[in-house]
Amino acid sequence: MARSSYEPTGDAAELFARVKAAHDALRELSAELHETAVREMREKGATVGDLSRLTGYDPEKYRRWGRAAGIEHRRPPTRGSAVDG
Repeated sequence: MARSSYEPTGDAAELFARVKAAHDALRELSAELHETAVREMREKGATVGDLSRLTGYDPEKYRRWGRAAGIEHRRPPTRGSAVDG
């Protein structure tokens, strides 16, 4: 992909640098977050709602992680699929 000659203004460059730094910091924490979230769900009974509230991430992130780790639902899902009935 060809690179353009675009150069951001000072305000834009500062914002872009701050966003990149935040993104890099989140990427650094992602493995630790995954391990800790799964452990807290498994050992301490944390719910996907608890983790979502504490981190700001969508609960579905933690549902997927819990499902992949074999963590049982604390209660049945509240919605069924369209095929259920």
